[in-house]
Amino acid sequence: MKLRNATLIVCLVDAAAWIFVAFATFMSGSDAATKGLDEGAGLIVTALFLVTGAPALALVLLGRAPKTALTLALAFPAAFAVLFVAAVIAFARP
Repeated sequence: MKLRNATLIVCLVDAAAWIFVAFATFMSGSDAATKGLDEGAGLIVTALFLVTGAPALALVLLGRAPKTALTLALAFPAAFAVLFVAAVIAFARP
């Protein structure tokens, strides 16, 4: 498989994950006390995608810098996982 095709697949998976998480957080039916946390998480995921996934998708569609595009595309799920673990640790403390 070519690097461009692999990067495009990763970018599409990133976009699908972003859409799913952003939709779930912005449209959550949680109570008013935690609605702000859900919206904050949605904004963070959107910002993360705009910094990593969107430029990677633009680079791969333009056929420019394939290694950089793949690095950016893989940075989105890695950063998302790190932020998720950090949030779990932060809210798990008594």
